[in-house]
Amino acid sequence: MEKAYLVLAWLGLAIFLYSIAIRQLKRAEFTGPMWFVLFGCALGWYFQGSLSLRLESLREFLPLVELILAIFLFSDAAKTRLRVLLHSYQLPLLLLLALPLTMGLAALGAHWLLSLPWLAGLILAIMLTPTDAALCQSFIQDKQVPAKLREAINVESGLNDGLCVPVFLFLLSSSLHTQAPSGHSLLMLFLQEVGIALAVALVLTITAVWLIKLTYRHHFFAAKSSPFLFIGIAIAIFSLTQLLGGSGFIAVFISGLLFDYGFRDAFKDKLIEESEQIAELAAYILWVIFGISASVLLFTTFEWQIWLYALLAVVVFRFIPVMVLLMPTRLDWRAQVTLAWFGPKGLASVVLSLMLLGSNLAYSLLLTKITAATVLLSIFIFGVSGHLAGSFLTKKQQ
Repeated sequence: MEKAYLVLAWLGLAIFLYSIAIRQLKRAEFTGPMWFVLFGCALGWYFQGSLSLRLESLREFLPLVELILAIFLFSDAAKTRLRVLLHSYQLPLLLLLALPLTMGLAALGAHWLLSLPWLAGLILAIMLTPTDAALCQSFIQDKQVPAKLREAINVESGLNDGLCVPVFLFLLSSSLHTQAPSGHSLLMLFLQEVGIALAVALVLTITAVWLIKLTYRHHFFAAKSSPFLFIGIAIAIFSLTQLLGGSGFIAVFISGLLFDYGFRDAFKDKLIEESEQIAELAAYILWVIFGISASVLLFTTFEWQIWLYALLAVVVFRFIPVMVLLMPTRLDWRAQVTLAWFGPKGLASVVLSLMLLGSNLAYSLLLTKITAATVLLSIFIFGVSGHLAGSFLTKKQQ
């Protein structure tokens, strides 16, 4: 118990130091996830002889990680300008063509470099395909970057999480049973999850928007309770969709897009900003836990194949398909490189790895290590490159 209080004391100090130095850290391109993951890694290294970390116990954090990811997906979507995306062709290219090509290239790399069976390699590829725009916020929030590019990266990040989860669960189930995967059953599962997500998002979002407008006009809620509005909506929509057998991640993202369309009052931006601050604190604590886990998984022994594959997953497997697809378009080459570059792996990959830990898949430990290494590299590579990419993209305009 004393060690737990010691860890909590160090955690409180880390939060305090980050809070008073946040402006200087941002100027140095040192993001919140970088700070707290480093802190977690340091704790894991310091207590490595006394920490009894069981991988199975990490799965207990899955509901919390899912809810935090759901809140971020909702708020990111609610800030998205849907009318900008209606005139953009980049998003269909990224979701319909680049996403499956990225999966295929990553599965090929896993089979060739790691000698994994094709099914295990494909499961790993799906775990590392979802992107996390929260890890490149300095780029997403850069107003000098064209809105179409920022929105495309943001919406791709929101939708590919929900698109990958049904495929992941289907392949994981297939790997644990003897029957061969059926394309028809995968299609039916996908349609079921998306259909339920759409229905729940539409009904609850329309109801929530109407209630918020009504209560806002009559001053029924206090300003101090407003940050909890969007958090409550996101949690309710995600949980109900999951309960009904749908994709909660797709539901919360669609709900956020509907909020942008149906609730354009300036008050909405205030609600989003305040709710994000609460979610960010929870996410920072999770990044500390991730750092502790990563130090135990990755730094007790060195396996170069894991780090090589993780590096390829961060900088190659997505970059090549996106660049090939964008080359015939009229998009400027700088924009093509930027759009292909930003594919950080974050909370969605952590969610899938936690789902994997509860299974009896033969390669679950190896896949978890690779996912942890990939997320770790993503946090630092894309955290540092966010501002640099914005400067690179806008250089021609100067």
